[in-house]
Amino acid sequence: MFLKEPKKANENTIQTEIKDIDDSNTPTTQKDAFFSLFSPIIIKINYSVKNPSAGLNFVGCEINDDKYPHVYTTHVPISGATSNWLPCIEGIWDRCTWDFEITVPKTLRDMWILSDSSNLSNDKDDILSQPYNQLEFKVICSGDQLDEFTTPENIHKKTVCFSLGSLVSSQYIAFVVGPFEEINLTNFRDTDKDDTMGSSAVEVLGYCLPGRVTELKNSCMFIYKAIDFFVQEYGSYPYNIFKLCFVDDHPTSAVSCASMVIANNNLLFPPDIVDPIYSTTRTLTFTLASQWIGVNIVPKHWNDIWLTIGLAYYITDLFLCKLKKAVEKVCEEDIGRPALSDPQLTLPIDPFSIEFISLKAPVVLYILEKRLTKSGASWGLSRIIPKLFLQAMGGTLANNALSTSHFLKISEKVSRVSLDVFAQQWIHGRGYPRLRVIQRFNRKKMLIEIGIRQVQDIETPPKSLTVTDFFNDAKFHANNISNSTFPIFTGTMTIRIHEADGTPYDHVVELKEAFTKLDIQYNIKNKRFRRNQSKKQKKDMMDIDGVGDIDNDNDFSVQCFGDILQSEQEIKNWKLEDWLKEDEEMMSEEAFEWIRLDADFEWICIIWVNQPDYMYFSQLRQDRDVIAQYEAIQYFSNSKGNCIYSSILLRTLMDSRYYYGIRCEAALALVKCATEDLDWIGWYHLFKAFQTNYCFPNSSISKSNNFSNLSEYYVQCIIPIAMSKIRDKKGNSLIQIKKFLIDLLRYNDNSSNEYSDCYYICTLLNSLASTLITENKESFEFNFAMNDPENKNIIDTALSEIERFQRIDQLLPSFQNIISITSLKIKYLLSKAGIIPLNFQEILPYTHSANYDLVRLTAFDVLLKLGGLRQSPFTYYVFSTISSDRSPAIRRYLSFSISEALALMALNDQQSQIPIITAEQMIIEDDVDKAIEEKKRVLVRANISGAITALKQEIMEEETLKEQLWASLNSEKLEYIIRLNFLNIVSLLFDPKESRLITLKIPNTKPKLTAQIIGEGKLIIRKETLTNKKLPEGKRLPKIKIKIGNTKQSLE
Repeated sequence: MFLKEPKKANENTIQTEIKDIDDSNTPTTQKDAFFSLFSPIIIKINYSVKNPSAGLNFVGCEINDDKYPHVYTTHVPISGATSNWLPCIEGIWDRCTWDFEITVPKTLRDMWILSDSSNLSNDKDDILSQPYNQLEFKVICSGDQLDEFTTPENIHKKTVCFSLGSLVSSQYIAFVVGPFEEINLTNFRDTDKDDTMGSSAVEVLGYCLPGRVTELKNSCMFIYKAIDFFVQEYGSYPYNIFKLCFVDDHPTSAVSCASMVIANNNLLFPPDIVDPIYSTTRTLTFTLASQWIGVNIVPKHWNDIWLTIGLAYYITDLFLCKLKKAVEKVCEEDIGRPALSDPQLTLPIDPFSIEFISLKAPVVLYILEKRLTKSGASWGLSRIIPKLFLQAMGGTLANNALSTSHFLKISEKVSRVSLDVFAQQWIHGRGYPRLRVIQRFNRKKMLIEIGIRQVQDIETPPKSLTVTDFFNDAKFHANNISNSTFPIFTGTMTIRIHEADGTPYDHVVELKEAFTKLDIQYNIKNKRFRRNQSKKQKKDMMDIDGVGDIDNDNDFSVQCFGDILQSEQEIKNWKLEDWLKEDEEMMSEEAFEWIRLDADFEWICIIWVNQPDYMYFSQLRQDRDVIAQYEAIQYFSNSKGNCIYSSILLRTLMDSRYYYGIRCEAALALVKCATEDLDWIGWYHLFKAFQTNYCFPNSSISKSNNFSNLSEYYVQCIIPIAMSKIRDKKGNSLIQIKKFLIDLLRYNDNSSNEYSDCYYICTLLNSLASTLITENKESFEFNFAMNDPENKNIIDTALSEIERFQRIDQLLPSFQNIISITSLKIKYLLSKAGIIPLNFQEILPYTHSANYDLVRLTAFDVLLKLGGLRQSPFTYYVFSTISSDRSPAIRRYLSFSISEALALMALNDQQSQIPIITAEQMIIEDDVDKAIEEKKRVLVRANISGAITALKQEIMEEETLKEQLWASLNSEKLEYIIRLNFLNIVSLLFDPKESRLITLKIPNTKPKLTAQIIGEGKLIIRKETLTNKKLPEGKRLPKIKIKIGNTKQSLE
């Protein structure tokens, strides 16, 4: 492309003086600098795009494709896609306004008429006469639609005009064309709410392909609530309208563009499906939040990307109110990770590189909010975020680029709190604190003495290697990112002590040293109070006349959770146990009920408090804070089980007043009490709970499903999962558990249920498959349980049930073929465990393009994890699919599946099945050396450097894999995200060579005899070698004559 400047350019030079500009939010320039501005030149570029590798995706545009034809732009987290279809400067800081004129066929029929006739089959007339060909094409684009008219040159085409007046970089420009149906989602808003919002109400339009309107309404009916919440809390929407469009084959779940979101159709779900509610809602809410922060406001530098991502997720989670699990995930992942402000990103950024930022950044902002509000003179982020958005809307935030330093400056100005230490620890630092707390009551001084020790520098465990994070960990290892963390984290912490009268007292303390000793004054001095008693204890205290001393002034009564199953008959039937008399005496002597550290959630940390178990029991029953209840459940889950703990957890599970998440955690914690030493009391309580709530009386046959109560539905799903985790001392599941799960599958009845049971069936299938696998068994040990006739029959019955549901799903497909996907994953696990033979021929047909995309991806995943890269034909097949498949989602996903398969090879996961050895075939050999070598091999691969070395040795002989990787790196058909992934693979597996072997042809050095006739009968015979051989006349080196000039020098 060549651009010629006009001969007579209007050079109206304008001298502009650049004033001092704050470095915190504007690119730096020198003072008193001048530059020249010319009158704008309009350049028109005629260009065409043929078979772009990225940027545009055409779906269903071929005759044999059964999908509706449509096209849309694709994007990545950081620029690199738009320039594939639009000549532009693609950078997030290069912003401008946009006008679009998009010309498309009017209808599907017009599209086929305009297409090349050679692409149509002989049945062209039949194709054009189909009723669906009358569907009209719609154009959805960034900005506001101005006009739509029939193209004068061709009546089969129309032109749609759009204008975007806001400054936006080319990365966030998008459009979609297809036969979409339009739904105005603001119609779900109540009239009263509409009046309240007034002129600030934003119109929300949803677009989906034909036949999916019901799913669109069901999946997006919340979106108007989210946008109203953001507008009321944080300020005006930066654009005039919000459009949400669902397409096929999108490589990501959803991507946010200027004034619109392009999302994958996989996010849609019908009204009879309940499981994807939270995941879909969070994904779409985040893309909506990104309209404010992420599209309208961009990071000033790449190191500031944590801030835009974190703020978008922060306001998303405020709308959804979910956080505690994220903190635990951060503590699990933040080992050996770089700091938020130094994320070690490589451009272009792939979606998996920012997962950890998306996890940790909103949590860091949440604890910042807590610390700001605790300062006493601040509104926290609820005042800071609207101020930032207002600066962006008003133009005072230069180029709408937000930096970490500017954000901290605004936060300090609003709150009047210094954030230097906070930023150093949580933004620029790595790791998290681990606190061990000791406490005791000093009766003489009436003080509660507390000691808090930070042990993260000595107790932070090494990060365990996982398949999904292997290549990221390898990159951090190559960059020499250490696992070191801050030895001391400082800041305020709230300690909440529930004293003997049940009143909570908050004490805000400052942590400044590795060990902090605190003396907290006790408040109750004049009275001794008796703690709350259970209904059974109160009944026992009543005298025979029915009158007791319940009205004693020193007694108090508190409404408690878990005060169910108290009658003698219930205690007997459920095998419940209460505290011993000695424990009750100790309880009565305690000065306070329980103690909680970081009660207001101001730290990302792990805390161990050494208070007795009965204090956690009181915390679980009496504290209405869900986080406090969760911490108590975690204590019982991490402790050695006993019958009393099992009774406590059972009552929590059965009490519907608890939040359903707490009940689910209690069910999982009961696994710790399901041991042979306790006579499997945990298993009995799980079975009794499920039987009472969901089965016919005194039977293991479940009632007809009823999922109208979502809380009960989640509890019903979690109990079989908990049962599947129970193991005996040899790692085998109990036979009665297997039989019970088989009965649940066999007699499952969903005939009278208004909701689909496909996810529930998948839960039961996964639970049943888990019971078939022996845990904690070394690879060289025999599984004697496999030879037990009864156990063998149960395994055969379980496998037949799995096969039955898989066949049913082929005839009557479930939602997104979820049962077939689950069955394929189960077969992979059973093959890896050696329970069923490895069968490539059975799984390979599922990879065919005629199958549903998620089924195809699962089948490819299974084959790759089972060692497919060791088979040359399959390796060639996978790479051929990556280079030629129609769907960019398939192509991109497969490239990352190859990375996971290689990670499995590095971590020495079993690639093929362990053969099942029967009693007749079994020969036991005492091969101690083999066992030692096996353990050595496992230990070597336990660290990242050993795993990398082992992987290099694994693929040394895989020539086909090397050839295909090299061909993919040099292919122009593949998008750069895929090639970048393959480049990361080869950079890890192959050491670069800094030299190259050059082959030169030299004359023969072997001496030979030559004869020369000089005349007169004389002959000269001489021995000729390379050293004394004369060069031919034409090849002699030329003589070089050098003329030396005057050596005198002069300054003249």
